Amino acid sequence: MEFRTAPGSRGLAWFQGGVRVLDRNPRGLLAVSLGLVLVHQVPSLLGAVPALWAAVSIVLLLLVPALQAGLFFAIDEACEGRPVAPMHLFEGLRRPGARAQLIVLGMAVLVASVLVALAARNILGDDGVRIFAQIMDQAIKPDSKAAQSIALPLLKAMASAMAILFVLMSGLFFAVPRVMFDGRKALPALGESILACAANVLPLTLYGLVLGAVGFVAFLGLGIVAAMLGLLGQVGALLFYGVFLAVIVVCLLVSTSGNYLAWREVFGHAGRDRAVPPQAGIIV
Repeated sequence: MEFRTAPGSRGLAWFQGGVRVLDRNPRGLLAVSLGLVLVHQVPSLLGAVPALWAAVSIVLLLLVPALQAGLFFAIDEACEGRPVAPMHLFEGLRRPGARAQLIVLGMAVLVASVLVALAARNILGDDGVRIFAQIMDQAIKPDSKAAQSIALPLLKAMASAMAILFVLMSGLFFAVPRVMFDGRKALPALGESILACAANVLPLTLYGLVLGAVGFVAFLGLGIVAAMLGLLGQVGALLFYGVFLAVIVVCLLVSTSGNYLAWREVFGHAGRDRAVPPQAGIIV
């Protein structure tokens, strides 16, 4: 196993490169990114049928890495100057060699989701879960005594969830492109990704901070747009949903493109001559 340790400043370069990838094929890339966002909206349309909602949600969790691999593939095609089509979103499911391993990664996503749910339930307890559900349904106010009673347990649950999701994201960050492009098995790829993320903590931290800052600005902008369009009633709500969807699509594409560029630099592009040259020593 070999991967490179990039200088801390490369985190900013990955973000900037992710933005520039849009210039390669904006229409095709945005179409694939939009497709991925819309696929993940499917469970929200089935809320009236809990059993169906749960089944579809589980299937989507299993398919998360495979669909993400499709977006990686579209980005790779654009960087190579080849056409990008919406159906590239499902490229990870089309490849017999990669498909099974991507599903295994999906099982890791499912397990992590179950662990988050179990941790939250153990920390909050049955009453806390019920109160939290009431808050989400706006049945009680967030400043009510019942809501205040679960404030500390909720913070503990959120911290536990963040810890679990951090490990999952570290594992998937490089594992998905490694499986998709380098032919790695899922479980070794997860371990390699965690080690590579630990070795590249400085550039990845900078990359995450830049993404977070841009996301925060986008969130503020959406708040202003929501306030303005709220004056238009239902039409404004529909327009805001379109703006919100556009922002999510662009953010997803930029973050995944930066992820793609980080993988190319840290692991290279196995068997191809356009791998990014090493920036520092090699860790074995």
